[in-house]
Amino acid sequence: MKVAIIDDEKPARSELIFLIKEIIPNVVISEFSNGEEVLEAISNESYDLFCIDINLGDISGTTLAKMVRKVLPCTEIVFATAYNNYADKAFEVEAIHYLLKPFSEEKVKQMLERYNNKKSENNKKNIEELFTKIPLYLDKKFIMIDIEDIIYIESENRECIVHTKNEIYKDSNTLNYFEERLSDKGFFRIHKSFLINLKYISEIHPWFNNTYCIKVNRVKDTFLPVSRNKIKELKRILHLKH
Repeated sequence: MKVAIIDDEKPARSELIFLIKEIIPNVVISEFSNGEEVLEAISNESYDLFCIDINLGDISGTTLAKMVRKVLPCTEIVFATAYNNYADKAFEVEAIHYLLKPFSEEKVKQMLERYNNKKSENNKKNIEELFTKIPLYLDKKFIMIDIEDIIYIESENRECIVHTKNEIYKDSNTLNYFEERLSDKGFFRIHKSFLINLKYISEIHPWFNNTYCIKVNRVKDTFLPVSRNKIKELKRILHLKH
């Protein structure tokens, strides 16, 4: 872990360095007394965490934080300062913590725990975004299906039928399970029995009793019903005004 500490007061930097190393002995820490030094350093080096004082000699800490964020968008930022009225500025640069002076081991530990939690969340999110397949259990084995190839999934007789671009599969999981797994992948539950990949919608038609049905690409002569209580949300997602 690489940490940069920016404060124009040497005692404050030393105190924070000591407390961080008490908690993470193998941490690599660089200290800077002004913004110019930081901007020069980040042109060649990257850091996991920046601890920035608000009142620096040559530049405000909030301005420096914005500049750091532009160069190193994935780094985490903490304001380590005696000023407690810059919370709105911390929000602007998505700072993960506001560490107030005087520092204490407990405060620093809370800050580092927040950093670790944020890092874990980001790692989990990155894995989920990179993993573009979903397992189906068929014939006593798991088959990995590309999510983008799924056109729609329907529930029938206590099992789900997964319609893809090339094949149709049956799976014992519920439609609720697939909705939970795929709702952030561009899928929408249009009906209690149908979960659809929105990118395959080709047409939306008025149907009986003021409802609608959907025609999908790659599946000939198939129209899927939209439940009355799903119409408003579907129109909002697809930006339909009529």
